[in-house]
Amino acid sequence: MSWEPQATLDALSTRAEVNAKIRAFFQSHNVIEVETPILNQYAVTDLHIDSIATDNYKILHTSPEYAMKRLLAFHKCDIYQLCKVFRANEKSSYHNDEFTMLEWYRVAWSYKDLMKEVAELVTTLVGNNLEPLDVTYISYQQIFKKYAGIDIQTSNQADYLQVCGDHSLKLNSALTTHQYQNLILDQIIVPKLEKRRITFVYDFPVEQAALAKLNDQGCAERFELYFGGVELANGFQELTDAQEQLSRFEEDNRQRLLVGKKAIEIDIEFLLALKSGLPESAGVAFGIDRLLMVMLDVGDIKSVLSFP
Repeated sequence: MSWEPQATLDALSTRAEVNAKIRAFFQSHNVIEVETPILNQYAVTDLHIDSIATDNYKILHTSPEYAMKRLLAFHKCDIYQLCKVFRANEKSSYHNDEFTMLEWYRVAWSYKDLMKEVAELVTTLVGNNLEPLDVTYISYQQIFKKYAGIDIQTSNQADYLQVCGDHSLKLNSALTTHQYQNLILDQIIVPKLEKRRITFVYDFPVEQAALAKLNDQGCAERFELYFGGVELANGFQELTDAQEQLSRFEEDNRQRLLVGKKAIEIDIEFLLALKSGLPESAGVAFGIDRLLMVMLDVGDIKSVLSFP
């Protein structure tokens, strides 16, 4: 056991500079900085996210999303937040139980408008550290065809298994289609992307809609940002239908029970905010620690955290 911090002074200085640039960026774009509680009454229903509970029956937030959307529903203006978030059982070279998230929402914007602003922010933050940045926009379906030779509209699990075998990916058990897609994206496709190019993957399968709207083509209007070989951001055209959101929460809980997890109490305050009228908007969550890893060219998130 050591009392000494993990992060170098250079890492601490870079973080401070990034935080200052973020605030200057949003001030110049007329986006208001907000704060919402870290301790909450409700956890999230997402099957793949486990919350951390405290002794007084409060939950450390895994994202400021629900609280920020309550602000958005009431004030109907552009907002952002830079804060610590917490997720249980997340320890790896790119994950930590406590990490820093930047989240923001743009009223009356499309998710495609927001992608352009995300690219502008990344360029602002890293422009002095790397060469000028090019940007690529590619759909989820297109990126699977281009880099893995898979048509996600017609492929079955045998096809996914074949691709995994062709790339020597070892599987410990049978996977769902969603799990195969995540594995292939992470292990086969992302390593092939140019590290110094901002790549947006958009229009995801319906099964991965989360809190995003669906379009007429049967796709979820959401995007992910990849840069430096790392996923940095996840954005949505925000779902505004309270009844549809409730249905998705209930389906989340059904899936949790199927894998032996507890069902999660649904955040009724969030649903009431949606019912009151969430404005048409686009939002994005952005991982600051991972961005710092790319900027400092380090392979472990511990290197950018004072005390992991």
